[in-house]
Amino acid sequence: MHRRRWLARCVVLLLALTSAATMATAAQLTSVGSDTLGELMQALAQAYAQEQPQLRFQIQTPGSAAALPALAEGRADLGPMSRSMNPAEEAAYRARRGSSPGQVQIGFDAVAVFVHPDNPLSQLSLAQLAQIWADGGSCAGTPLLRWDQLDVNTVQPQALLRLGRNTSSGTYEFFQNAAFCGGSYRADVVQFPGAGAVVAAVAQHPRAIGYASLAHANGLVRLVALQPAHDQAAVLPDAASVISGRYPLARPLYLYFNHGADGRADPATAAFLRYVLGPAGQDLVRRQGLFGLSPQHANEQLRQLQ
Repeated sequence: MHRRRWLARCVVLLLALTSAATMATAAQLTSVGSDTLGELMQALAQAYAQEQPQLRFQIQTPGSAAALPALAEGRADLGPMSRSMNPAEEAAYRARRGSSPGQVQIGFDAVAVFVHPDNPLSQLSLAQLAQIWADGGSCAGTPLLRWDQLDVNTVQPQALLRLGRNTSSGTYEFFQNAAFCGGSYRADVVQFPGAGAVVAAVAQHPRAIGYASLAHANGLVRLVALQPAHDQAAVLPDAASVISGRYPLARPLYLYFNHGADGRADPATAAFLRYVLGPAGQDLVRRQGLFGLSPQHANEQLRQLQ
């Protein structure tokens, strides 16, 4: 009799410990990825925690390049990326996990080009972006080294100070792919790990020119309109030009995630993604200076979670 009672207590204790371990596992979501999406992920986590107070978030923003390795290794539940995964990243993930990661689009962004507010430069073509930042490539042409080459008159010819993101950034790769025609970055581009640091540096240096997510641009810098093609008018990034694709450096924003054995995201991850794609989540996307999805587009993304 005593032995049976003792065994029963052990079973109850084991079940309690198993339940506690399961709750502890489900009580945290870890996000590793884009710096551009860092502030949005913080805002989403804080708002979602009001509905799910038992859930804790850990958010790391080393850059988009870190997202898929962290997911593949089980160090993250969410992988925010400011660009789509490239073939090498997908192949490495598949080699580790046996299938491709899940992906939902959560909004739109634009990579903005900006100068010091005292700089009169108003517009650039995509070819001129390559002439400023690129080394090689089929559209780079003659390098633009000084401001007077862009008809920006100064008392004495001044060299351009080229600023940009670092190699772990999704913005770094997106800008290169969108504008360099196969070229690489010039060696004299000053790289920064965060978008805010690029904006701050341009605001402090009158001869600087930089690029970063539009969400980080502020009144301390001035946006430069971009000309998609030689026979088209230059366009500034706004909701209409970005969502329609008329702005040439418009881009979708993604959250990547792991699939379980049943081919679906785990329940905690799926619930959070549904929140992000719902009205409250999309409102937060817009409040962060990004551009949300239409209801129809959001529903298309939600179907990927079923």
